[in-house]
Amino acid sequence: SVAALSTPTRGIGMGPAESDELSPQQTLGPVWYVSGEENADQVAARAMRLGAMEPELWLLSETHADILAEQIVQSYQQPITTGEGEEIPGQAPKPPALVVIDSIQTMICDAGGSSAAGGITQVRECVALFLRLAKSTGIPILLVGHVTKSGDVAGPRTVEHMVDCVLYLEGGDSVGGTHLRMLRAAKNRFGSSDEVGVYEMTHGRLSPVSDPSSLFLANRLDTEDSEGCAISLVLEGLRSMTVEVQALVTPVSASGGSFGRRTVGGIAPSRVLLMLGVLQKRCGMSFSRQDVYVNVVGGIQLHRGSKEGSASDLATAIALVSSLSSIPVRSDTAFVGEVGLLGELRPVPLMEKRLKEARRMGFSRIITPRSRPQKRNKRRGRSSNFTTSSVNGIEWVECDTLLDAINFGLVTRLPKRRRAGKNTKKSSSSPGSIKELGLDEILDDDEDEYTFRRAKGYRHNTSV
Repeated sequence: SVAALSTPTRGIGMGPAESDELSPQQTLGPVWYVSGEENADQVAARAMRLGAMEPELWLLSETHADILAEQIVQSYQQPITTGEGEEIPGQAPKPPALVVIDSIQTMICDAGGSSAAGGITQVRECVALFLRLAKSTGIPILLVGHVTKSGDVAGPRTVEHMVDCVLYLEGGDSVGGTHLRMLRAAKNRFGSSDEVGVYEMTHGRLSPVSDPSSLFLANRLDTEDSEGCAISLVLEGLRSMTVEVQALVTPVSASGGSFGRRTVGGIAPSRVLLMLGVLQKRCGMSFSRQDVYVNVVGGIQLHRGSKEGSASDLATAIALVSSLSSIPVRSDTAFVGEVGLLGELRPVPLMEKRLKEARRMGFSRIITPRSRPQKRNKRRGRSSNFTTSSVNGIEWVECDTLLDAINFGLVTRLPKRRRAGKNTKKSSSSPGSIKELGLDEILDDDEDEYTFRRAKGYRHNTSV
């Protein structure tokens, strides 16, 4: 028995998804679709529009959980009869193979008391009722729930602990003519929660996407080196995908003030601000007077329900530097790695799977952090900050620092900064010694005064 909670993100809706994924042809009996949001005529009209009219798809408009549970139990016991009420011999009752509740916030039950539908008490008691029903009858029950503005499940937190699975349907952004939906498992008692399903909305239906990498890079020009465009290899669950990170850096307008704006899509804004700070401190590149725009092509969200927010740091940093310096990024190179605050590159897990994905997508070079940083040898001097090797026909460049990875990823190396000469006056905001302050030393006792006078060449007077 399964009691699952499915929560679509705001603005997506579950009507098309349910009509596509709950086809009775793949089940062992009829599917009961219980709608508390709409009546049966509205659901039937949508099913006709989507071409999902099935004889074993039963619609029921009911908001009372006790009445619904009683009807499900009666389907096991009540025999099939004719129009005159005569029992048909040899015909066994057909209980539902799957029950979909849309949505749990519209249900009420007697155990919830006089509280309104959608309240904490009603939601908790209705979920408990359906949980007992699923375990006693063995019928999987899918509960559709609302979400808040922050993306959390609306209602008490105990609901997520009561059910067996918690699924999130994310997406809704249309970029480049594609409408993507990603189904993530936040909780799964029957398997791994790292599995992610990728779907595309086409003609009102959800179609599974077997190759998301090709879909994300469909409109990319592989033969041209572009400014501010870097390819990153990320993991969505256990699936490796290639995503395109684009950055645009422009001078701040006269009416924009003294500080540039930051517009980020698809990546956590905090990671982009961290990259800007590291590039300014460790690489000497200032973005304070620049407007910065960063976006992940395809509408994929690397910071929502994903652990890959930091694995795209290197691609983000290289895209920013490329747009700032107007030096294109090599189109045959993919980037993977996390950037630390000291400007060092940190390794990410499952590098072999990412390497296979890069090879499958036709990339000839990949730049990653070094898996095992080499120790410095004092006798031979400092060791090299990078190593190159060939793995399965791909040039694998492993770097220790962000600056080395940037020089390898761009078409040409960054111009070297000019060092201040000997005669150049150093501008310092704060002096570093008492001599720079131009003040006399503060003496604490007579012994220090004697030492100070001898150093200055004064004659010491012992008389008082």
